[in-house]
Amino acid sequence: MNKNYILDKHNLDLIQEKIDEAENILLFLDYDGTLAPFKAEPLSAFALPEIMTSLKKLEKSSKYYLSLVSGRKLSELKNMIDLRRSNYAGSHGLEIELFFREDVVYPYQSKRLDELSRKSYQKTKEKYIESETVKLEDKGFGFALHIDSESKQKEIERKLKLIFENTAYQLLSGRKIIEVRPEGWDKGKAVDYITNQIRDNLDIENILRIYIGDDRTDEDAFKVLEDGIRIYVENEAGLTTEADYYLNDPGDTAKLLKKLAGEL
Repeated sequence: MNKNYILDKHNLDLIQEKIDEAENILLFLDYDGTLAPFKAEPLSAFALPEIMTSLKKLEKSSKYYLSLVSGRKLSELKNMIDLRRSNYAGSHGLEIELFFREDVVYPYQSKRLDELSRKSYQKTKEKYIESETVKLEDKGFGFALHIDSESKQKEIERKLKLIFENTAYQLLSGRKIIEVRPEGWDKGKAVDYITNQIRDNLDIENILRIYIGDDRTDEDAFKVLEDGIRIYVENEAGLTTEADYYLNDPGDTAKLLKKLAGEL
């Protein structure tokens, strides 16, 4: 991947200059593969302890505003990582909890589903609930299929594309996972929504946005941050990304967050 390794001193100095020039930093973080190493059982994939230490320091800073942006449903994301002055965006931003509001926000409501979409969704969901080789995770807005091999994932993805073509649902494919969800919303739109809410409700300007993510679903967020700092956590080679910098794994994320928190 022809990107810059952000932990090189030269690159750290460059982003530090941008951070120093900005009055407010909006730090957006994916969860799985970014803050937490991948686990066979997703509910055992907790953020690295050193990452939690840095995040708790950062959210106490008057300069930083933290937001977790994940494909996990909101309730599960909050159980995985406990922060007090941070925003949570679950289900790729379909459900958002802002630390300065008491209610959960659903910024995107799809139009009433047509009959083809509803039947295709329900029939497919019922099929994979019965599957012994694929684990279905019901997210309410949609569902995720956890798949244990790349070849099986490609085969299932090909079939699902045919099923959901011309429906109100879209497919999102990540590492060993395929999600079926309402079309028209993604992590990029969620990042812009949270940004505007922070600006409007907290009355701040002169912001710098930073996004750290590891998956194809994070590319939508990278695309809306052309004027920010975009960091891709590689984990494994092979993905073309819009990001400007890269980290190798969540261990590297821990080092960067420690730097941002002023611990180095």
